[in-house]
Amino acid sequence: MKTVFKLLILSVPFIFSACKQDNFNQNLVSGLWKQVSVTEDGVEMTLKPEQSVCELLIDANGAYRCYHQSFKSYNNGNGPTSFYGTWSVLDGKWINFSTDKWQLIAPLRTDSDKVILTYKNGVIDTLTTVQKQWAQYHIQSRFTILQLSNTDMEIRLKTFVGEKKYALLFAPDPADFIELKPAPAGKAIYIPKLVTDQNYWMIKNELQTLKTYVFKFKKETY
Repeated sequence: MKTVFKLLILSVPFIFSACKQDNFNQNLVSGLWKQVSVTEDGVEMTLKPEQSVCELLIDANGAYRCYHQSFKSYNNGNGPTSFYGTWSVLDGKWINFSTDKWQLIAPLRTDSDKVILTYKNGVIDTLTTVQKQWAQYHIQSRFTILQLSNTDMEIRLKTFVGEKKYALLFAPDPADFIELKPAPAGKAIYIPKLVTDQNYWMIKNELQTLKTYVFKFKKETY
């Protein structure tokens, strides 16, 4: 009986070491990756065609480029299709991607909780209004690495629905953005949709609702 007990004790460290996840090899991150699916709380999301064709070209020097068609139709068909950022792996378990993010700053009239809109000749001046409603930042998002090999990459991010929608992770839905006509010099030609009394609280709720997103990629040759 003592012999059996000793064998069980000796086997415990082996069991735990066998179950322990080895750190992922950072060198496997570099290359061209094509997004093949995105899930939200375990349910696969239906992506627009502009979203589904999304690729990441990740360079070993810590920079990456994201390619998608969400804004291609803007600026008379000459809208941006490539976006730049940086990446890094932390402790072999997480990967950070920097990206553009739009933050809601739409002001309200304090007496009525109604959205303040700018008018021109009696019509909403969309260009001026949305510039007062949204501010653009460059942020880092930390993903948990679920799988990383020579052919597959699977990463997970827990974030707010609104953060996912209004940050370029990795290809946004064109329906959530509008084209600025004309865009100010040196500014993005796209910005999130106009905030009104009808959609303000829906957007606020999106920015307070946590979901878990899993992005799957396949490595491509280039």
